[in-house]
Parts: sequence; structure tokens; C-alpha cells
Amino acid sequence: MRKDERHQIKRDELLTAIERGTLYVAHNARQVGLGAAAAALLALAGFGLYGFMSARAEKASALLGQMVRTYRAPIVATMEALQQAPAGVQSFTTAEERDGKVLQLADDILARYGATPAAPKALYYKALALEGLKKDADAVAAMETFLKKYPGDFLSPMARFQLARLRETQGNASEALAQYQVLAEDSRSLFPREEGLLGVARCHEALGHKDEALKVYRRVLSDFPDSDYRSEASRKVQDLS
Repeated sequence: MRKDERHQIKRDELLTAIERGTLYVAHNARQVGLGAAAAALLALAGFGLYGFMSARAEKASALLGQMVRTYRAPIVATMEALQQAPAGVQSFTTAEERDGKVLQLADDILARYGATPAAPKALYYKALALEGLKKDADAVAAMETFLKKYPGDFLSPMARFQLARLRETQGNASEALAQYQVLAEDSRSLFPREEGLLGVARCHEALGHKDEALKVYRRVLSDFPDSDYRSEASRKVQDLS
């Protein structure tokens, strides 16, 4: 069957459907009128809901922007630093003060706008703020919640990396290793896989697996010869050989 014939059949089918619809309206005018009214009401309700959701998303986005700016705000612990701070830019005298404000804003977003696209980002920054406040157990819990609820979010690899790094600094090399391995083998992510491999190698070292660590460092050199991590991997190969 030629392409133009297929298109003609489609047009005929559409025309037939329209004609049948016209006949139905002619014989069922009252019912159609009521149905149209109901459809109109549903449409208006839908537009109202859309407007409501859009307004909530905008408010959440604005609050999210404030939270990110707060997280990046400079620390001005001295008068000299205060004088050098850009005009009109929010600043804090201590990192604890800044992290506390980030935590407050993140909790506000999660409580009020937990169903909006701002929620994953708020949870991620909440974990960073908790880590900054030395609340490592809470930070780990927040990162684990993030990975469970938002595994496909673009921040997911960074959340996994932060979780692995936290576990590593806590001396929990086994759990850190599991997270680094996921990063090292994820070829679809924009996260540098060699960063994950270096974490895998460090954890193997911490666990006393010298041969495994050496193998992974060599893999960094062979699989990522142009990587910025090459010098670190090369040094570790020399140390362990």
C-alpha cells in the first residue's frame, strides 16, 4: 500500500468518526449539553489546579534559590573580610550560622513544597548542611533517603558520592566501598567514574586489600589516561608496588 493511500484511509476514518459524532449530538442534544457542561467544569477545575500547582512550584523555586544562595554565601569572620565582601550579598560570620540557615530553608521547602521539583534539591542541601554542622548520622540518613526517593535525579550521583565520602571518613570502609563501586560502574552518569574508582581503591586499602587496591589504581591509569586523577593514581601505584 502506497503512503498516500494510507493517509487517505486515515482521513476517511477521521471523517467517519466526526460524522458519527455529529449524528450522536443531533439525537442526544440534552445529554450532550449536560456532558459538555460537565467537561467545561472539569476543564476549569483542571486549569485552576494547574494554576495552583504552578504558583506553588514558583514559590518553591524562589525559596530554593534563596537556599542555594545561602549555601554559597561567604563567611566574613573579620572586619577585613566584611569590607571585601561584595555589596548586597548575604554573608555570615560563621559556617555554623550559614549551615543552620540552609537547614532551616531546606526544612521549610520539604514541609511546604514536598511534592514539587524543589524537594530533591532541598533534601540534598539539607544533607550538606547537616554534614557542615557535624551531624554526620543525620547527614547519612538524609543522603540515604535521597537515594531511595529520588534515584533518577541528576543530583543522585553527587548524593551517593557524599554518602560514600561520609562513610569513608567515619571509618566505615565497607559501606563506602559499596557506594563508590556504583559510581565507578555507572557509565550513563556525568559523574567522573575515575573518582569512584579512586574511592574504591582507597577503601580496599583501608580494608587491607592491597592487591585489589593496586589493581583499581592501575585501572584508572589504563581506562582514563587523560584524567585529572592520573597523577594521584600513578603515585599510589608506585607506593603499593
